[in-house]
Amino acid sequence: MGSQSAVSPLLRSLSRPHGFEPLRVEGRLPESLRGTLFRAGPGLFERFGASLSHAFEADGAVTAVRFDGRGAQGACRIVESAGYRAEEEAGRFLFNSAASWLDRMRAARRGTAKTTGNTSTFFWQDRLFALMEGGLLQEMNPDTLDTLEATDLGVVTGAFSAHPHRVASLRTTFNFGVRYSQKMLIDLYALPDAGVPSKLGTVEAPWLSMVHDFMATERHLILFVGPVKLNLLRAMLGLSDFTKLFQWKPELGARLIVVPLNDIQAPRTFELDAFWTWHFANAFEDEGGPCIDLCHYPEFTLDGIGELEDEGPPPLLTRLHLDLKTGKVRETKLFDVSCEFPQLHPRVHGGRYGTLFAQTERRSGGQKHPGITRIALDGGKGAEWAVPAEHVPSEPVLVPRGEAEDDVFVLDLVYDTKSDHSYVAVLDGQHVEDGPVATVHFDHPIPVTFHGGFAAAS
Repeated sequence: MGSQSAVSPLLRSLSRPHGFEPLRVEGRLPESLRGTLFRAGPGLFERFGASLSHAFEADGAVTAVRFDGRGAQGACRIVESAGYRAEEEAGRFLFNSAASWLDRMRAARRGTAKTTGNTSTFFWQDRLFALMEGGLLQEMNPDTLDTLEATDLGVVTGAFSAHPHRVASLRTTFNFGVRYSQKMLIDLYALPDAGVPSKLGTVEAPWLSMVHDFMATERHLILFVGPVKLNLLRAMLGLSDFTKLFQWKPELGARLIVVPLNDIQAPRTFELDAFWTWHFANAFEDEGGPCIDLCHYPEFTLDGIGELEDEGPPPLLTRLHLDLKTGKVRETKLFDVSCEFPQLHPRVHGGRYGTLFAQTERRSGGQKHPGITRIALDGGKGAEWAVPAEHVPSEPVLVPRGEAEDDVFVLDLVYDTKSDHSYVAVLDGQHVEDGPVATVHFDHPIPVTFHGGFAAAS
C-alpha cells in the first residue's frame, strides 16, 4: 500500500517499536492530567517483501503516552497476535490478500483468522484490549504493551467490534460482533463496569454488509446497515483483496435496526435513503424515540480511511430523529463543516448532550485546513484549534476535568510532515482556540491511529 518512504503516516509501517521511555515536553503539562492515553491503528504495511492492499489488513500497533502530572513517557509496540507469530515462524503472510491463494484457502477451510488489533483500544476493568472489525479481543499488558493472548471473555461467539459504547447512566458498555454465513448475524454484548460480561442476543441483518459502528442509549441499541454488499463467496475463497469485497448498492437504501434493551428479540427496522456512516457521535432518548447523531457520507468508499475525503461532498454531522409510533425518520444537519471522529464528555455518553469535539476540515481556494473543533449544539459558543500547516491530526480523546461538557483536556496525536515525527497536543477544552498548553513529542513518526481512549491513574 505504499513504501516506507511515503509521506502519509497512513501508508507507512512503524519505524521503531519500543517500550515506555521519556518523551520531550514543550510547554507545561497540567498537574491534574494523570493516566495513560492509548491509541491503536495499522502498524505494519509491509512484511516478507510484500505490501498489503489496505490498512484494515495490517497488523496493529498500540501507542501509549503516560502522564504523571510532571512529565510523560511513551511507548509503541506491534500487536504480536497468534496469527502474527505464526506468520513470523512461517516467514510469509498466511491470512490476508498478500498471502498465497493456497494459504488463504487453508485459513478459510480451517476457519482461522488473525486478530490484528489494528483499529481501537478498549480499557475495561483494568484490562487493555486491542480491537479490530472481525476478531476476538486481543489483550495487551497496559504497563508494558506486551501482547498477551486473545480472549472471548467467556461470551463472545465469533467477533467483537472495534466500537464499544458505554452508556454512562447504566454504567455499562455495549458492543456487537458480526458473523457471516448465508445470513449476516449480529451478536449483542453488555459489559458492566463491575461484574461479568453477557451476550444479550442476536439479530439478523437484511443483507450481507459491513457494520462498522453502532450506538447505545438508556433504552435501545441502534445498528446501521448501509447499502453495501459483501461478496461472501469471494471472501471465503480468498479470490479478492479487501478493497474489492464490498460493493456500493444505493438501490438497497439504508436500514437502522433499533433493538430494545428490555426485549432484544423485538427489533424495529427503519428504512432510509442510501447513505453511509463510519462513526456515530452519540444517541439519546427523545419524545417519540431515539435521536442518533452521526457523520453522514453520501456514499461508501474504502479510500482515504483515517482521513477526511479530498473530493466530493464532505461528511456532515447529522441528527436522525426516529418516531417509534409512525416509523418515520426526520433528518437535521447539525454542523456545516466537514467533520469526523466526534467525541463527547464521558458523563453524557448515551444521554442528552450539548457539546462535542471532532476532527474538522475547512476548505477554501483548493486548500484543506484541518482543525480540532468544539461544536456547540445547545446554542453555546464553539471554538477551533487550527492545526498548523502540514500537520495531520487524529481523533481527539477527551479526559474529564469537571462536570461541564467542555471541562475536559483534549488529547490529539498529530503527525508533523516537515519534521517526520508525531506528538500529542494537550488542549484545554474550554479554550481550544488558544492551541496546546503543552505538546509531548516522540522522536519518530507514529503510523495513523484510528481510535483510542484514556485510562485515568488509579
